[in-house]
Amino acid sequence: MTKRYFMMAVLLAATTIAMGQNTYLNDQLTATDDIDGTARYVGMGGAMGALGADLSVISSNPAGIGLYRKNDIGLTFGAVVPNKAGGWNSDDSRAYGEKLARASFDQAGIVWSIKTGGKKLKFVNFAFNYQKKANYNMGFYADNLALGGLSQMDQMAELATDFYDPDNVQPNLSDLAAKEGFLTYDEGNDVFYNNYGGECGYYTRHQRGSLQAYDFNVSFNVNDRFYTGLTIGADNMNYLSWSSYYEQSQDDQGNYGDYDLYNDREIDGHGVNVKWGFIVRPVETSPFRIGLAIETPTWYRIKSSTLYDLTDYDGYRTDTKESYLETTIRTPWRARLSMGSTVDKILAWGVEYEFANASKTRMGYPSDGYYDSYKSTEDKAMTQLTKNTLRGQHTLKLGLEIKPTDALALRVGYNFVSSRYKKNPTFDQYQIDSYAMNYQTSTDYMTLGAANIVTFGLGYKYKKFYADLAYKYRAQGAKCYAFDTGFTEGDFGADFPELKGATIEPVDLDLNRHQLMLSLGFKF
Repeated sequence: MTKRYFMMAVLLAATTIAMGQNTYLNDQLTATDDIDGTARYVGMGGAMGALGADLSVISSNPAGIGLYRKNDIGLTFGAVVPNKAGGWNSDDSRAYGEKLARASFDQAGIVWSIKTGGKKLKFVNFAFNYQKKANYNMGFYADNLALGGLSQMDQMAELATDFYDPDNVQPNLSDLAAKEGFLTYDEGNDVFYNNYGGECGYYTRHQRGSLQAYDFNVSFNVNDRFYTGLTIGADNMNYLSWSSYYEQSQDDQGNYGDYDLYNDREIDGHGVNVKWGFIVRPVETSPFRIGLAIETPTWYRIKSSTLYDLTDYDGYRTDTKESYLETTIRTPWRARLSMGSTVDKILAWGVEYEFANASKTRMGYPSDGYYDSYKSTEDKAMTQLTKNTLRGQHTLKLGLEIKPTDALALRVGYNFVSSRYKKNPTFDQYQIDSYAMNYQTSTDYMTLGAANIVTFGLGYKYKKFYADLAYKYRAQGAKCYAFDTGFTEGDFGADFPELKGATIEPVDLDLNRHQLMLSLGFKF
């Protein structure tokens, strides 16, 4: 048998179908492990679950709104500046990116505080807050110059062999490509192949958009010692991305077979969740507080549409077409335990711990139409991939505020966020019996490492007006895989023993980013 599967398998398919949802993309779309909100909240590292009395605690601990004794109106805006995504896994691989600074409107909210005059129930407060939960703004280039003969199209050819049916064209890129003759079919061995082996691959992605939360809250102050609250949240998701995978390849005679696959993707979605929490002062004479909050899963309905085209070595470019896929996502439960206290009117400190088991994320498909947005049929194969890929995530938040004068406040915060990903992740589409794989035209996937977040803040108050400034630096690495190499086992490994079990190293990425934000508000 000749050495390689024909790499142009994706030509026609890229113009015909949409990229399917999968565990990796779902996780990165719904992740909420960053600190966003008011500048005071960010400046203290988000460690305000027990301290309360800030608009952004509406989502971390709803009981925190119960500590308000005045009305509050505030808004926050600023800018996000990702670092140049850089790094490499060897002298033959590199990653680099662009600075994509963007203005950001991060938060706007209001609290209406009602003094009841009761002996036990002191205040009933109502609040609404809009804020970013995640910012998708990012751009990077990840080049791997050491494919070692392995090609993205090897994975596509394996799928074509599995799905090929002369009488029934499946909505799968490799099967459609096979129907158009982009793969050479060996009837004797019942497989697809070509003569080309990958030399180097160049992957590029630019993306923008955000995940936004609209939170509605009611909270209660009982005896100035016990506070409880309930928040109903409505999320909105907007994601845009442009990506390209360019691969250089040669056959045994030195003929080139380069191609460039481009996709332009838009994802919109909406979700709902509920959050409940309480704060208690165990000792009447002490300001020390303990807080606990529980957040239900967020139930999302996602609509994804993608435009594709591909250019081959001879300059042929396919027509660009659009396709569409709807899915549902259910995120895991979240639990937050917090404590904090004040010292006179000079110092405040907070500590918060959060846990969420990312392996409990579930994907499915709407079961009975558009109007039943959150009921779905679970994708059991994707559930298994999620269990194999993700794990529990731990987040530790620390925050400190010092007030040298009544008008001035200095703040500092720190977060450690553990990685949600297990070691040695895979994305072997051949082994995933998921409906979404029929719509998968991309093979790349990315895993995120642990994150360290450092924040600094400055606050100023004049009568009823306040202004807060915060700076945040988030340091995080990631690993980008252009394609999975599971195909090197089985029939492929038997046909090409010199490549049996061969793998390619991922490209290391630097996803560090800076963020500056300013909050303006009025308490009355």
